[in-house]
Amino acid sequence: MFNAFMQNELLLSMLATVAGDDVDLEPARKAFEETRGDFRAKFTAAVQARLAQSAVPEVFIDLPEHPELLRKSDLEALVRPAVDGFLRSYPSKEELLTQVGRIRRRQERRPTWVPRVDRDGSPMISAGVSPSEDEREPDRPLPITALSELGAVTIMLPAAGQERPELAMASGGIGEWESALFTFLGIADAAPATTITIDAMANESLIPADVRWWSPDAAQPVPAAQDRGVASELLATSPTLGGLPVIENSSERYEVVVDALAAVGDWRHSPRWALETWDPGDNAATLALAHAAIAGWADERRSGVVVFVYGGAMHTNEGLVGVPSPLHSYVLVATRSADGTDTVDTVHRVNLTCPGENWCHRGGCPGHDVPELAALLMPAVTAGHVAEAAGDSTDSRWGDSYHRLYGDGEGPDYADRVLEHLTSTLARHGWAELTDSSWEGGLEQTLLRRGEHCITAAYDPITRQIQLIDGKAELELTLDMLADDGVLTNDDGQNTVDTSEEAIERWGAELLTAATDLLAGRINELPQLTTPIQVTMLGLHPHADGILRGPEAPALVEHQIETLLLTTGVLTAPE
Repeated sequence: MFNAFMQNELLLSMLATVAGDDVDLEPARKAFEETRGDFRAKFTAAVQARLAQSAVPEVFIDLPEHPELLRKSDLEALVRPAVDGFLRSYPSKEELLTQVGRIRRRQERRPTWVPRVDRDGSPMISAGVSPSEDEREPDRPLPITALSELGAVTIMLPAAGQERPELAMASGGIGEWESALFTFLGIADAAPATTITIDAMANESLIPADVRWWSPDAAQPVPAAQDRGVASELLATSPTLGGLPVIENSSERYEVVVDALAAVGDWRHSPRWALETWDPGDNAATLALAHAAIAGWADERRSGVVVFVYGGAMHTNEGLVGVPSPLHSYVLVATRSADGTDTVDTVHRVNLTCPGENWCHRGGCPGHDVPELAALLMPAVTAGHVAEAAGDSTDSRWGDSYHRLYGDGEGPDYADRVLEHLTSTLARHGWAELTDSSWEGGLEQTLLRRGEHCITAAYDPITRQIQLIDGKAELELTLDMLADDGVLTNDDGQNTVDTSEEAIERWGAELLTAATDLLAGRINELPQLTTPIQVTMLGLHPHADGILRGPEAPALVEHQIETLLLTTGVLTAPE
């Protein structure tokens, strides 16, 4: 008899199975935080993720549309591995057809998170369902040590495992800075609506021992790569970053920060940071919430990266306050060198709020009085609130839209490409495109010509690198392709390029003319590109696919490209 005691025992057994002390709840937590929608949607996803860990693989078979046409022996061989219930040793054909119907209904009703295997025991992927994270090609880890004050951090690049040509980021350059900052501050982790808990003891350990009078326990430091609060506080207080002095006591810092904020592209926002701690002076509990936002910036002269950390707090005694104490709020601006490289030239910082000498890791921060900063930063704050609300909305289209425009998932169907902007800029200054190609793994390349010179321009969407090199060698390689196609012939030691209509239709008049001029010695190396030029396109998601997703991305990339080409003299026409 099934009574109340048996039912409750069953419920308690279910609880131990789903959330017992020895259960790994990480997949459930991740599913809850990453699922868009209301509480029901998030809770359901978490439960499904937990149940999927314990679910036993089921045999799935392909069922014919007309099983009655099969012979009895073939029908039994078909259904036997996936029998539903009991099937006697010598079934009739009618019993086998009944099994087909039961198996079909069972397979149609099974949710996608139930693991399945084929009749040979090999794992299967549900039809129409994307492979799970474990089955997809994993991202490629790339250790970065550019910000030595924070320690090493490992970023994840897409397209791992592909044997592809790659334009690597300059060691210690601003491309590595941007990638590292995204990871340190959690912007690469999850959507803005997600909450990340900050380690209170780890953040207290940053305070010098002689100041931390209230804690008799030894400090419990945590690497910056493991805690967003630790990383942010080191960015807010370190006297140097990347080995460069942080400028924060000069009036120049305001001008640089204001100029950068006036030229930012798309802001991308971190998950919500939550820090529960207490004020030793008032013996009052504190809940601090904060966000980080990162954007690329570029004007007609310079470019770089901006970090903005902001938030508020609730104190049990004082109530709500508009600062994230005991965390700092600040603006950090890294500026790229104007010499056409990725070298970080200067680092400026303005600390907007400081938790005070008893909590600040360096005994207090320089104050500021620049009203323009509030007006320039307000759009980032309000946009962050909207980004957070989009992820929490019960209507999934808002979270999907944010992820498509600002995240690292599948991008818009029709997005501008960086190399298109580069070639169009060069075209406005007389450079004509001869060829374009794409390598497996996404590397894009184009060959252009102006007068007696050629340029090979390439873009690697995985590392966001643009490269410009002299194109004469690339043009020489096209001669082999022309020869293989019969367009370039050699008669008695004389090279001849076919310029018939048929050849022009296949290869283009510009390329055939360039090949003829190369053979005649009328193509020379471009002096400005005796050394290849390579820089990072800032302001794009460093873990996405390198396309121009956000609404401000095209204009930001245009500024960077034009500045690069002007700085290197590539746009200057020959006299």
